Amino acid sequence: MEIRLLAPPADPVFLPMTFPAYRHLLTVEVGPKLLGEAGSPPVQPVALGAFLGSEAVGLALLALPLGERETAELLSVYVVGEHRGKGWGKKLVQAAETVASNASFASLGVVWTEGGSGSQWWAKVSQELGWGPPERRTLSVLFTAQEALRFPWLDRFPVREGCEIVPFVSVTREEMEALKVSQEKSPWIAPDLVPWRYVEEGFEERTSVALRAPEGIMGWVINHALNAQWLRFTCSFIRKDWGRRGRILPLFSESIHRMVEAGFTLASFVAPVRHPTMVQFVEKHMAPWAQQARWTLGSTKKLQHQPQWVTRAG
Repeated sequence: MEIRLLAPPADPVFLPMTFPAYRHLLTVEVGPKLLGEAGSPPVQPVALGAFLGSEAVGLALLALPLGERETAELLSVYVVGEHRGKGWGKKLVQAAETVASNASFASLGVVWTEGGSGSQWWAKVSQELGWGPPERRTLSVLFTAQEALRFPWLDRFPVREGCEIVPFVSVTREEMEALKVSQEKSPWIAPDLVPWRYVEEGFEERTSVALRAPEGIMGWVINHALNAQWLRFTCSFIRKDWGRRGRILPLFSESIHRMVEAGFTLASFVAPVRHPTMVQFVEKHMAPWAQQARWTLGSTKKLQHQPQWVTRAG
């Protein structure tokens, strides 16, 4: 077996060896880590192919950030079924560590789904290679439109008096500028939840909504369509002093009804652990009625510079 750096673009034979969301990175050219993801940072992809003679039998895919030089990311590792159990996956991980180290990154990180395919293998290999212990990163739920209509809080909470829920597409430029000015003067929105971050590259207009108050826009639920049937609840927020007593729930209720009307049959929602209130909401008010609720875990390994030992495929 030989491990080689793949020259751009990688042979299409490698496309099935990584997740669909990352297949565009096999051009091995600088681009967004995730296509269609608002604010997705540009990365330099690195693809490592495992070969048995001329046969492609494995792939490790990395993303090297262009700005921050601390942590590179191992996106996926794959070995063709009949060649598993021979240590090749582990060698691909070691090759990825070498590449990240030689690119002057201090550490290499990875994120995976608890209980997902390959998670037991990764638990064993990461321990053998000295990776840090896994830590929870996000709680994600997947639910159908019919499951959403059974959420017990749906339509139970009224909109705050004097306010209205409007399509987010109707938020005016002046209202958006007022939000930005307010945020600059006295930050009150978590940086990863500011709405302009998610609307500049487009959003699902039929299901995304905002809470309009006399004081301005106070909350929002912004969604993106992953395909014709699958809706992702991307960004939800309500100003802290407005969020008590379930005040954001009317926004979710309205968005869910719009989701059903728009013909989406499946939806997903991801709550990062850095937003504990959001995680608690998902655990208590979504997960019990969703078909799937899973944690994503993350781990990192500190790197030391190592001599380059992988070859480049031409």
